[in-house]
Amino acid sequence: MNKKVLMIGGPGKIGSGTLIKLKQRNYDVAVLKRHAEPDNLLLRDISVYYGNRDSIANLEDCINQFNPDIVIDFVCFTPNQANDIIAVLKERISQFIFVSTVDVYGYPLSVIPMHESDPWKKTNSTYAENKLQCEKIFRNAYNLKNFPLVVARPAYSMANDFVLTAFSREGGKYLIPRLRSGKPILVPGDGTTLMHAGVAQNAGNMVACMVGLDKTIGKSYNCAHHSFLSHEDYVKLFSDALQVKPNIVHIPTDLLFSLNSPEVSESILEDLTRHNVAFSNDTFLKDFPDFEWEISLEQAVQEYIKFNDENKLFAPVDEIIYEDLVIESFQKLSREFQNNLKRYQNEKKK
Repeated sequence: MNKKVLMIGGPGKIGSGTLIKLKQRNYDVAVLKRHAEPDNLLLRDISVYYGNRDSIANLEDCINQFNPDIVIDFVCFTPNQANDIIAVLKERISQFIFVSTVDVYGYPLSVIPMHESDPWKKTNSTYAENKLQCEKIFRNAYNLKNFPLVVARPAYSMANDFVLTAFSREGGKYLIPRLRSGKPILVPGDGTTLMHAGVAQNAGNMVACMVGLDKTIGKSYNCAHHSFLSHEDYVKLFSDALQVKPNIVHIPTDLLFSLNSPEVSESILEDLTRHNVAFSNDTFLKDFPDFEWEISLEQAVQEYIKFNDENKLFAPVDEIIYEDLVIESFQKLSREFQNNLKRYQNEKKK
């Protein structure tokens, strides 16, 4: 009999890839989710339970009805949720996969690329700190109660509705129209800061590899793309897909922070994209040496553009955003500096 796998949450960006792989491998899969999605083809031919993740009663009802061997938790975000799922599952399952995040390592990373065993820093966001506390709770249960824990830590994983830019987790809807129109694109620093962009489906496939294997119990795995790139090359991924030349404007990061504005301090530049970010997959590849990243970054970008074009989700190109104002001010300042320098040089020649 095939093992029964319960996915808590989703299927979302990463969970969709996991669900596809589990169905291909003929696992008996169920999903616990909050809302109905009648048009979601991925949910066909599997058991779907509807309920609130934060309700102990909903969790217990689902567990009692489906009686899973394995649980994959995609939506555990707080220590309370971690404690609740441990209490509900007790000793009923053979494997529990917690989908965490590489953000638990804290930025700047202590090592490039970052391995799971390298020294960690203080977390930079509430989201990352909560995930870290969840990991500690699960790890304590593993150590004291033999809770069958596996930790998956996905890195940035783009999807049809999710693309990062230097400032924003929703920046793609502005980036594409600006590239198409030739508008300037802000790239912080000199453009060489490392990004570890990946694809959600690939990350989901990595999670699916872990399912049902005793050798994974007690381990943690980075789930990242097989390569990383500079921030400037990341922007060029999108311009190449559009077959345009990007109009990139480099602005020193220190200058951006000197603006002392909430648009900067509350952006992801503060806690993520200002830092070199790269992660090692060595631990994962040691256990899964034949794994293949099925979707390339180029393909993911093409699919992102197509999806958002078809659904008319891109922002109007004439919509002014904060980055436009920063670029305009920086270019004006640069022109004034050059003019003043020329006047100074001319005066010296007299």
